Amino acid sequence: MSEFRQDPVTGIWMLLAPERSGRPHDLLRSPDESVDDGSCPFCAGREEMTPPARWARSVPGEEAGWTVRVVENRWPALTTPDDVDGSDDTHAPLPYRATTGFGAHEVIIETPRHGEGLADYSHEHARLLVDAWSDRIRFWFADGRLACPVIFRNWGRAAGASLAHAHTQLVVLPRVPDAIVREIGNFAGASALRGGCVLCDAMAADDAGGRVVFDDGVTAAHVPFASPVPHAIRIAPRRCEPTIAAMGPQDADSLAAALVASARAVSGALGDVAFNVSVHVAPYTAMRVAGLPFHWHVDLIPRAADLAGLEVGSGLYVNVVDPDRAAAELREGLARS
Repeated sequence: MSEFRQDPVTGIWMLLAPERSGRPHDLLRSPDESVDDGSCPFCAGREEMTPPARWARSVPGEEAGWTVRVVENRWPALTTPDDVDGSDDTHAPLPYRATTGFGAHEVIIETPRHGEGLADYSHEHARLLVDAWSDRIRFWFADGRLACPVIFRNWGRAAGASLAHAHTQLVVLPRVPDAIVREIGNFAGASALRGGCVLCDAMAADDAGGRVVFDDGVTAAHVPFASPVPHAIRIAPRRCEPTIAAMGPQDADSLAAALVASARAVSGALGDVAFNVSVHVAPYTAMRVAGLPFHWHVDLIPRAADLAGLEVGSGLYVNVVDPDRAAAELREGLARS
């Protein structure tokens, strides 16, 4: 089993998962060489190369028999044995802390076709992806043993992808991660100070500043005023909701449209650049106890530049493209796509 370890100097938790080193890689080559050579486990017709499907849906007329498919990760960073109720402390030399790597790790295979990406999906296809995300979040909420779901997508080698075939990952943690704890603090602080939602206020400021990339009245995609990297996009609903697990059909349709539009905007503006997607939702306590201030959002972060010493050493990001200009370029990219 993997192991969580905390550094007492920084307070940062890390996950030691040596078993992950054995997972397959086809992105050790350049992106244009990452074609299916017959060994991709996510392609249609090779379903026996993955664990059994835990969830599968298809758009009408899908030749593969499935359009989006969810399986357990074959090389999981975390595992959820049936006879274990949660993380246990493990031996660590003081002042370090360590606990067992209890949790869930699933792969959401987004398409049966190699080489197809988020910008290529039809609306119906993207809606199935959103449904997979929300359904699996609800599944692990019902399990009752875990604290917080984290959904992320690595597209391209520079974004950390090991396989070229489009896929999302769901990791469900036994504790609320530090990034979400900080965001909860920001939401709670703004609510106590001004009686409102800090993300709603940020969206209003980005509306007024013209940093909108997509907006259908239900969900909007902005380039935030304080974007950490060039052409970063934040997708969020106009209405405060803590998690995508509670979305109705209209909200799910809108998120699907926003995801595809954002991917097309990045592709149209920057070309075939690597990017990360991270879905920020409230921890499961927010689904059990009403009133926790949180507003779900999705970050799309292009990886056109590497982090350097200042970012790593201080946590201070340097963005060389004004967000106003980036938003205009992304709108032009979306128009061209």
